[in-house]
Amino acid sequence: MDGVQISLGSFLDYARSTPRGCAAIVRDQRGIYLDPHSMAWAFYGPFRAALRRAVHATDPVAVVAAAVHAARPVQQDHYRRLHAGFERWWARTKAVGVPLGSAVWPCGELAITVSGRSAVALRYADGGTEVVLPYLKEPELDGGTANLALRVLERAMPDLLPGARPMVLDVRRGRPLRLRRNANRAELDALIAAESAKYLVHWDAVA
Repeated sequence: MDGVQISLGSFLDYARSTPRGCAAIVRDQRGIYLDPHSMAWAFYGPFRAALRRAVHATDPVAVVAAAVHAARPVQQDHYRRLHAGFERWWARTKAVGVPLGSAVWPCGELAITVSGRSAVALRYADGGTEVVLPYLKEPELDGGTANLALRVLERAMPDLLPGARPMVLDVRRGRPLRLRRNANRAELDALIAAESAKYLVHWDAVA
């Protein structure tokens, strides 16, 4: 195997999933890898695109509401809950969208990618900046799993937006998660390496 790429959002889904869910994620990811035009994981695609547009818009809530209105019936309930969570969070957030770079963090033979397709960058009124990874799925995201994605963002920040802080947003609950200053980063790096190795075992198993 020459190496496999996975987006940070997909890696986060994998890290928080059940064993059966992990296998399903890898099967879908392999389908995307082998066929870039695959429709796998298109369910949340329009909402992610709306979030990217929203942070640069004069009326972000209206941009997200338009995505809810355009959603297919099977998406409607999920999109409405996501919109409600986004609206609660944005009401507390004094920020504007800024350009975001892209990064690839190699972890063994697995490369974890971050770009403007999966994350957004914000500048706050005090001049501080954050790179935000939206989490859209239904199960609540626990802080321990979020820390894995936060650590990847932190390591990738020089390429994404130098000087910015990492944040994961549990969109349905309007809940921002951030890495504590005293977080054990060596332990997080080891956990990320372990999840990456497990992912590659799953990848080979479903080949």
